[in-house]
Amino acid sequence: MKQLTLIALIILAACSTEQISNEQTIFKEKCLANGHQWMKMSEMKDGMMTGPPCYGCMPDEKTHLCTQEEYEAHVK
Repeated sequence: MKQLTLIALIILAACSTEQISNEQTIFKEKCLANGHQWMKMSEMKDGMMTGPPCYGCMPDEKTHLCTQEEYEAHVK
């Protein structure tokens, strides 16, 4: 019984968290420091979806950017 419980906990832990890379962590910190929202959703520019879901920054209601480079160019 203890083994079954342990296995269930391991499976739940693996499913409940998605890892982000060190580069994404830096991007996330910059996004949040600028008062923008960090979330997982489809990439979007000018209100149009342009790519698959990703973790990224939403600097305005019509834009969700998946890379730090695009984000930095957008906020300049």
